[in-house]
Amino acid sequence: MLKIKKMMHRDFDGSPVVPALIVAVLITALAIELYIFARVQDIWLDESTQLSGIRLNFWDMLRWLAGADPDRLSVPADRMPPVSYLLDWLWLHLYGPSEIGFRLFHSALVIVGISWLASVVWRELGQLATIVTLGFLILSPKLIQAGVEIRAYPIFFAVTCAQTAVFIRLVACPVKIDLKLLALFTAICLVAIYTHYFGLVSSCAFFLALGISFLGSFAALAEIIGAFVVVAIGSLPLIPFVSAATHVPLFVPATATTATIRDENAVVQYLTYLLKLVGDSANIVSVSASILFFCGTIALLAASFVATVIRVRKRDLKPFDWLILVVVSGVFATILASFFVTFNPLTASYSIWLLAPLSLLIAAGATSITGFRSWDVAGRKVAVGALLVGAGISNYMFFVHASMFVHGPQRFVGALYDKTIGPKAIVYETGAAWGWSFIPLQFTHHGDVVQYWTPEGGDGLVKAGRLGIKTTVEEMEAAVAPYQVLLLTDIRLRTYRDLRQCQNQPSACPDFPSGAIEAALIGTGTWRRAGKERSFGLYDSQVTILERAEKQLPNLISNQ
Repeated sequence: MLKIKKMMHRDFDGSPVVPALIVAVLITALAIELYIFARVQDIWLDESTQLSGIRLNFWDMLRWLAGADPDRLSVPADRMPPVSYLLDWLWLHLYGPSEIGFRLFHSALVIVGISWLASVVWRELGQLATIVTLGFLILSPKLIQAGVEIRAYPIFFAVTCAQTAVFIRLVACPVKIDLKLLALFTAICLVAIYTHYFGLVSSCAFFLALGISFLGSFAALAEIIGAFVVVAIGSLPLIPFVSAATHVPLFVPATATTATIRDENAVVQYLTYLLKLVGDSANIVSVSASILFFCGTIALLAASFVATVIRVRKRDLKPFDWLILVVVSGVFATILASFFVTFNPLTASYSIWLLAPLSLLIAAGATSITGFRSWDVAGRKVAVGALLVGAGISNYMFFVHASMFVHGPQRFVGALYDKTIGPKAIVYETGAAWGWSFIPLQFTHHGDVVQYWTPEGGDGLVKAGRLGIKTTVEEMEAAVAPYQVLLLTDIRLRTYRDLRQCQNQPSACPDFPSGAIEAALIGTGTWRRAGKERSFGLYDSQVTILERAEKQLPNLISNQ
């Protein structure tokens, strides 16, 4: 055993300069990745809502979030606490409305949070653990995608990094609690709760673990309970926002799509949720990469758990051991909620906060002694290698095919619309997931875009606008008569299986169903098909260009 301990400590001997440089390079690499994907990502449906909301004056914005006049903007109402809106409102008035500016602002907060987390890992777990933690995070397509969103998720993740870092320092001294740190932890928990409603889950999970860790000290436990009461009372002003959120209907862009998968197998559903806590669709596109990544990750988490059990028996718990209780209680609460609430709490983005403590547990598994010689000597290194290689392959594929992972087709459809010459309109085909393009285009074009969507069942068309002017099937030809070009747009939500199939065999990419509106319009004899464009990805989009048949209009689509 002594020999194994010496081997564990020889990972980085001597000067910390080399590992410090590696950490600096890893954080810089993360910043570069976030910048690259920030330039690729599209404005998507929920971002349109947030970017619209922050353009209200300050008090109107808060009142709108609290449920006042929910239909005042041409976007769905939001179900979000105010912190991310407050920060983005401030950024808008300081630095302007640049989309890339917002994305980099949110990315910077993620980097600050990770840097704080890394400093605590360095002190508590060592240099190797810090490198493993950062390696896992910078190779995470899940984090890269979330980190550039103009939503609460990157801010929520950054706050959770701070929660985790302060929590580790609090439990490092199990006899007497540091009141200044506890006050800081209380403030961070309140920020988390006002950033995302799942901040309630994260804060309760952290406080539960914190309280159990101090069961042997009545005075410290009383102080922790007092801090939790402060958090509970401090959360009361959130009630109007919670009430408003419960009355906001879920916006469903399409009620029928070939890509919608409703898995009735509860075991598969919960297993998928657990895998999505650490991974993403990009981690599953390659079979070999997914096997390496998930096997390495699960092995390291299992090793961390085994090492904790051994330390429990020896009554020699380390600060990071308590993170297991945080993760287990957080996951249990989320799964339990799925039985009672109307929305889907298993949505992976809601649990983005778990990525921070999980990254520490992975690092702990890579550096802890389990007592199994084969694991302590070689197994942990194989697991770390498998995780990083698998994540590296997935990360490479993610950036090479970045356009397939953007969160909507706004840029693709918008570019076709912008370069179309003459009177034009976008018409969404029956069954299309139209909201993922319709609402972002309304925002980016300030309402100066003509769009029609098809209600469920294909009964006529509805024109964009607050009045939602509806035409019947019989009136459809008259409704589109003022236009020379129609961009018939179909959007289908695909899965990682579709991406895998298309990458391996492009000719086997899933196709779109026959367009009912296209058939109806061409059947009138006044329209002809002039071309077709497609942007394949998770939000698979196809635009069929129709022109007036009685006129030859070869240059209506410019060659820009």
